[in-house]
Amino acid sequence: MFSCSRCTLLALPFLVAAFASGCDTGNPSSPLDQLEGVYAFTELRFDPTAQAIDDADVLAMLVEASTNVEVFGSGRALVRFKYENEPSDLADADFSATGTTARLTARSEDDAARLAQILMPGTVILNISQDGQRLTGSVANTVNLQAFDPTVYQGLTQVQGTLYIGLARDVEE
Repeated sequence: MFSCSRCTLLALPFLVAAFASGCDTGNPSSPLDQLEGVYAFTELRFDPTAQAIDDADVLAMLVEASTNVEVFGSGRALVRFKYENEPSDLADADFSATGTTARLTARSEDDAARLAQILMPGTVILNISQDGQRLTGSVANTVNLQAFDPTVYQGLTQVQGTLYIGLARDVEE
């Protein structure tokens, strides 16, 4: 009996180690870990409620290679964008997610003002595709179209409408 107790005591650390190392095999990683990466914009379009006002295709005015959203597993996101013939800009945001939706929230008023340059509100809720490769959403918002394009939208400073956002994970990572 003495040797059995000794064997049990010797085996106990191995059982604890085996249990601890196999403990997470049935648990999926967090949504943030699954969504971490760089996403290219596939759509960024504002559709005014008023039929007489043309849609604002924000994406068409941005430099594709300098415009994206980078999501970090830490819960941070960076929204980078560049208009033709303008310096690049960057908005810092907090990023959270569930299994089906993601929330991007500007970290400061300055970051929210930067997002407004591309007609995005300070907080955006996005749907996560089943494969986790695409984020999409539509957000009711009031925007300053004159600041976006003073030539086309002269005098239109408070326009209600819907912003359509599409993001696709960059596969070149």
